[in-house]
Amino acid sequence: MSTLAGCSSPDAAGARTEGSAGTTHAPSPAKNPTDQPSRPTMPPARKPVLHVRGDYTYKVQILNAKTTVNPPNNPPPAGTKALALLLRVEAEPQNRSFHAPYADLGIVYPSLEADKNQHIGGVIDDATPYLTEDQMLSEGDGVAGIDSVFGTLQANTVYYHWVWQLVSEKADPTSASLCQVQLSGHNCIPIGAIQTDS
Repeated sequence: MSTLAGCSSPDAAGARTEGSAGTTHAPSPAKNPTDQPSRPTMPPARKPVLHVRGDYTYKVQILNAKTTVNPPNNPPPAGTKALALLLRVEAEPQNRSFHAPYADLGIVYPSLEADKNQHIGGVIDDATPYLTEDQMLSEGDGVAGIDSVFGTLQANTVYYHWVWQLVSEKADPTSASLCQVQLSGHNCIPIGAIQTDS
């Protein structure tokens, strides 16, 4: 779940353009041997921003969304799949430490009420620990991260983590929203494009 494809492959060096016979082909400039390889980056944050209000105030943005039958920890029961979101989380205002448990959030989609059962409840079911951007891009690199329920997130720091919620295998989440649960779905942002895990 935490693996991200963040960098694109550079253009092939030495590509030549085709011309008429007798034309001299100049090779493309070679890369400087001292150039550093391009650093992977996080996907851009989607808009709008979800402003979460409560004992702690913070903002959440979605970077990626996908359905999967192989989230970390517990596999989804038969007839369900996980809708997973990569989130960017930051205190609001930024100069305060805070708690941002994933249980504050839920994914809402058109058939949710009809789909609810002992497995599908309409709130985020699980999450990975919070990581900084450097930790996320290095795929954790052995760092435990900050607990997604009880951990304290530091002031002036942006965190990232994956969260997921069980949905029906037959659900069409194309118009799904991420919502603050305590406000009964009134404080929501659209999820946007959702990839299908292969």
